[in-house]
Amino acid sequence: MNGFAPGYTAVLCAAAPCRTETFGETTTTLRECVRTSRHGVLVTSGCTLGALSCRLRPPGPLLVVQPCDDERRPLGPAVRIGPVIRPDDISSIEGWIRGDRLDPTLLPSHLMGLHRRTRGAGQN
Repeated sequence: MNGFAPGYTAVLCAAAPCRTETFGETTTTLRECVRTSRHGVLVTSGCTLGALSCRLRPPGPLLVVQPCDDERRPLGPAVRIGPVIRPDDISSIEGWIRGDRLDPTLLPSHLMGLHRRTRGAGQN
């Protein structure tokens, strides 16, 4: 890499269950990551899970990150992260996004439960 992380599109859910006490800091941190990245995009959306799945999880911000190249073409699967509950979760996500590769195995396992469940569901 040339000193820049790969491109990505980060989709932050802004539905009511995601708007907990960590939502504001999560949003601010992601905006700063995008502002200082070469090919990052932040999108704020409604629920990314659907009403039933959303009610079955702990509250807290959810994030979907799609790694992509500089022309916005996807590079691998999207990564579902969250819920973001603690301030150190935000720091972990920031470090991961600013890193030189968006490998989901580099995130703390408690942030990857949703990703593992959704990836496994496609194999059933």
